[in-house]
Amino acid sequence: MRKVLVAFDGSDSAKRALQYVIDFARDHAATLEVHLLNVQHEPLLYGEYVTSEFIEQLQQSLLDEAKEALVWPADQLQEAGIKHKNHVALGNVAEQVNAFVEQLHCDTVVMGTRGLGSFTGMLLGSVATRVLHEVSVPVLLVK
Repeated sequence: MRKVLVAFDGSDSAKRALQYVIDFARDHAATLEVHLLNVQHEPLLYGEYVTSEFIEQLQQSLLDEAKEALVWPADQLQEAGIKHKNHVALGNVAEQVNAFVEQLHCDTVVMGTRGLGSFTGMLLGSVATRVLHEVSVPVLLVK
């Protein structure tokens, strides 16, 4: 685990996943390069009167929200002395995680799991499960 993609959505489990990475680097004196990624779902828009300008404004608002979500984890990594970069994207989380893993040549994905439970997870499918199936590198899930 040298080049790590941390999929961060701001949830408590994502915060624990980030803490795991920080603790791992400290405990093993590991030199990590961490890539923080926040993916926002693109909104579904209905209607005939949606302009391209409105869509661009909405997308920019979502990207701004994603950037804001990465301020706290970036501060934590900075404080721990871990090299990191922030990345934001719009779209399907699993697909975007896979794209960034390939683009950045990451060797591990670390992410939280919200623990929807077996029944709800079975019905909805979880983002973590989709990431597991999408990426070709090891995925560490933190509950």
